[in-house]
Amino acid sequence: MSLSNATPAENVRVFVSVGLSAEARESLTDAVERIRADIPGGIQWAKPDGMHITLKFLGNIPSAKVSPLLECVGEVACANRGFGLKLIGLGMFPNRRKPRVLWAGVGGDLDALSSLQQAAEDAINGLGYPPEQRPFRPHITLGRPRRSVSDAQLARIGAVVSGLAPPQPVDWQVDSVDVMRSELHPSGARYTLLGSGHLQSPLPVTKSPPPAGEG
Repeated sequence: MSLSNATPAENVRVFVSVGLSAEARESLTDAVERIRADIPGGIQWAKPDGMHITLKFLGNIPSAKVSPLLECVGEVACANRGFGLKLIGLGMFPNRRKPRVLWAGVGGDLDALSSLQQAAEDAINGLGYPPEQRPFRPHITLGRPRRSVSDAQLARIGAVVSGLAPPQPVDWQVDSVDVMRSELHPSGARYTLLGSGHLQSPLPVTKSPPPAGEG
């Protein structure tokens, strides 16, 4: 698999994630445009094609360690089944008074998502990477207020986001785990797919037979 022209001695900034469907990205793009209508500046927005749910952020690692990571993630994916998620609302970290991250929430089969995240965390830690100290809070980052934004502007951003209707409740199926390279630029982060591990097919939904005497 290509490492985007990385040399063997070069470090690459890497994270592990699951992606969104095109319909979910479209719904979130609409939500972003509604925020921008009231707040035209001061926020660095995520590019729609880069929106994702982070399972594990590794930071800068030697490019020579990417191949073992890809193999590890592939094994995790093969041991887990696909599942469904949906968009459920908008929010902010750490709070609406001084938001530093604007995000969309996810619902659906959160037990399966949490199990996948924990499996990825455990397996990747086994390669020698430090464990994540913060609890897993699945979300999709939409944008980050710039550091130059004043406290009054931050409060305004928080008020606008809090007053918006949630994005359309789009459902989508998660069928892979992605290893991504992140390159930071003044215009925002650029993401490159380094490799994916495919999840098992979801279990079929079985219908209970009707009670005796019906049907």
